Parts: sequence; C-alpha cells; structure tokens
Amino acid sequence: MLKSVRIPFLSGVTLLVLTTACQKDTEMPEPTVTPPVQEANVSLTYTYPTASANRGQTFLAQEPTGKLASDKLTLSFEKAPRAVGMLTEERIGFVLPRSKQKSGLVGSYTLASQPDPGQGEVVATYERPTFNTGVYLNQYSGNSHPMEGSLVITKYDAARQLISGSFTFTVKQAKDPYTYLAIGSSSDGRSSCEIKGYGTFEEIPLL
Repeated sequence: MLKSVRIPFLSGVTLLVLTTACQKDTEMPEPTVTPPVQEANVSLTYTYPTASANRGQTFLAQEPTGKLASDKLTLSFEKAPRAVGMLTEERIGFVLPRSKQKSGLVGSYTLASQPDPGQGEVVATYERPTFNTGVYLNQYSGNSHPMEGSLVITKYDAARQLISGSFTFTVKQAKDPYTYLAIGSSSDGRSSCEIKGYGTFEEIPLL
C-alpha cells in the first residue's frame, strides 16, 4: 500500500520570504548625510559727516567658522581667507561667554559696549587689517567703543554641531576704518564715522 508523502510547503514559503527579506535588506542604499550650508552674508555701511564720503559693501564670507568651547562660543565671518603676512580683509567676530549663554543657545544676545562692557552679553569685534607695516590695526569692539546691536541665534543643532542666526551692530564715534594711523602717532586726525553691520549665517559648523 502506497503512503502519501506531505511536502513541507509552508516551510518552503517561509524560507523564501526570509531569503527575499534578507536580500532587500542588503540591497538598501546607505543613508546620506546632507552637508551643512555653511553660509554667511555680511553688509557694512560707513556714514561720514560729509554725505558724499559715505560708502558701503556687501560680501559672502568665504570660510565662516565657529567653535563651542567649555568657556565660550566664538564665531568669525571673514571677507576672504588671509595668506600669511597679508592682512587686508574685513573680519567680524563674536565671543559669547558660557555664563551668558541661554539654555540650548537659541535666543537674542545684547552687545557689550563702552562705557560698561560688562552690561552686555556678547562681545562683537569688527576689524580692517592691512598688509602695510608700521600702521595700527583698525579694530572696533564693545570693549573699546560704544556699540549697539545684537547677536540672534535662531537654531542650534547639537547633534550635528551647526548654528544659524543673524546679527546687527552699530559702532558709534569710530575713526575712519579706511584710513590707517601710523604706529607712534601722537594724535589721530582721521574723520569720524558711524559703522553699521548686519548679516545672516546658516549652519556654521562648530569645530
């Protein structure tokens, strides 16, 4: 008498499903990580007693940088990378001490200003160096000049260490940054002017 033999059909189907699933898993592409935008736009205006002398400029910082250390956050927006010994481009920087930082960094911070820089939350600095020797660096900050404005951090991505935001500043009672004073000068006869800066920055890496 012949006996019927049952083929383990369900087991075969199960094996086929598992094999197909494994193949799909191995064929899935690796997730891609979107690179940071890393962009900073800067505009500057210079207002003099004589209106015809007024000027301005706008530039895209080529290599914006930032660093979040244990004691402070620093940001730097430079017009162009400087070769060694060639200090000719504008640079704007911000230093935010840890003691002044808001939870998660996001928020608006007032600029330090003379006569009492300690009342501000962040120190802003604007400078125009030159490649010429024998002259002073034209530098303006809340530690040395009356300043108004703010640094606004709109987004901080802690996982990717990226920061975005905007800034405004006005330097009061500034000497003409386009004229340089010789080292050792006993007086400063440069014209007075008001320097205004504003800009935005997006996804600057904090190294």
